[in-house]
Amino acid sequence: MSENGAILQIDVDGEIQKIVRQLNDLPTQLKAPAVLARAMNLTANEIKRKIGKQARKKYAITDDRILKDKSKGAMYLEKATGADPAAVLISKGGMMEVMAYTTRKNDSATAAMLKVLNESKLTALEVEGRKAFETTFRSGHTAIVQRRTEDRLPIKKLLAPAVPHLYGKSYEEAELDYYGILQKHIQQQVEKVLAQRA
Repeated sequence: MSENGAILQIDVDGEIQKIVRQLNDLPTQLKAPAVLARAMNLTANEIKRKIGKQARKKYAITDDRILKDKSKGAMYLEKATGADPAAVLISKGGMMEVMAYTTRKNDSATAAMLKVLNESKLTALEVEGRKAFETTFRSGHTAIVQRRTEDRLPIKKLLAPAVPHLYGKSYEEAELDYYGILQKHIQQQVEKVLAQRA
């Protein structure tokens, strides 16, 4: 599923045998691996949507691109085929800038604030009296930063959880339903093949 490699396994041979038993003649039965691959891809896409929905519900995400853009860590699918029935959901990426989550600019009295979980409160970003603040760089990029020392420079951009981490927590909830979802898609794909032969 992610860089951590969470795996949901099925008995591929057993599933193909179940599909073959539902198909009524040899030419149709030869389509069993393709039927399973299509069902695996549909299942993976459905799980991907569920995981994304749960991540949005749980985390205070303000930059929706992190769940849509593969380069930012958004999940994508490596499709199953008849020859290789593994459908793989992948999410890769490092820590995100805090502004991808709910933040509040600093003011004269308070440091910039961050909320990562929807159920949490905004928390002031301050370490040893060094208050985080929002700044815009010469490039035009705006970020929340903090001084590394008491001196004016250097500063560091503050970071928050990476997208694969968000998916990992939501994945644990979504994986409970995967086998039922797979069986639903297998049945739909079998019915399509049978309808084409009728």
